[in-house]
Amino acid sequence: MACSLKDELLCSICLSIYQDPVSFGCEHYFCRRCITEHWVRQEPQGTRDCPECRRTFAEPTLAPSLKLANIVERYSAFPLDAILGAQRSPFPCKDHEKVKLFCLTDRAVVCFFCDEPAVHEQHQVTNVDDAFEELQRELREQLQGLQESERGHTEALHLLKRQLAETKSSAKSLRVTIGEAFERLHRLLRERQKAMLEELEADTARTLTDIEQKIQRYSQQLRKVQEGSQILQERLAEADKHVFLAGVASLSERLKGKIHETNLTYEDFPTSKYMGPLQYTIWKSLFQDIHP
Repeated sequence: MACSLKDELLCSICLSIYQDPVSFGCEHYFCRRCITEHWVRQEPQGTRDCPECRRTFAEPTLAPSLKLANIVERYSAFPLDAILGAQRSPFPCKDHEKVKLFCLTDRAVVCFFCDEPAVHEQHQVTNVDDAFEELQRELREQLQGLQESERGHTEALHLLKRQLAETKSSAKSLRVTIGEAFERLHRLLRERQKAMLEELEADTARTLTDIEQKIQRYSQQLRKVQEGSQILQERLAEADKHVFLAGVASLSERLKGKIHETNLTYEDFPTSKYMGPLQYTIWKSLFQDIHP
């Protein structure tokens, strides 16, 4: 059936679908271009005939066949296999009670008799059954893709939620660890501060006692030195030579224990060991107590 209908729409000269079909009195149809070229080849013979029935014409007039052109146009826009398949479809056109086709390009149901063929020219048109199967296949593929995406998103959300819970738990544990670590450091610092202050107090007390003892000793020595100086000044003030010389013999005895040298050294002026880089000193002392 499909072949016979298509054969009716073929030009017998070019064996293709009619292009601008025309007739000229014998009820046979040809493409305007095909019949014109056929007659041009016949000009040397001076005759013009019909390639189908061989009837000759003196002055044939080419008359366009609008009805045949319309049929050709619709056939070109809607494939014949789709039309024949659509005749078995249970979906009638509400206006013409004819079956409908489906344009896969426009994703729309169309009617071979109602819709303009030019609208769907070069489109992929098929019958409703084939369109149903094709779209079912496409939708199943889309559904499969969506289901895979759903599984991927579900797994990703599960991992993210687990990471969220682990992060919260880890942060809670780390807060405790950090608090304990700094509390230990604070405790070590407080203990080191207390020990340093106690050591400083002890060192200061020892240093003050030593300095006070030295002050007392040097004060006593100063008084004796001053007494010796006064004895020498009195002897030097004696103008009488005999008296001066008579007193020289007992001068050494009188000066005994009156002469002392100042022998202070660097060790007599100690500095605190905490007067240097205190933070470095503390860090160095804490370094031995820290066990990462």
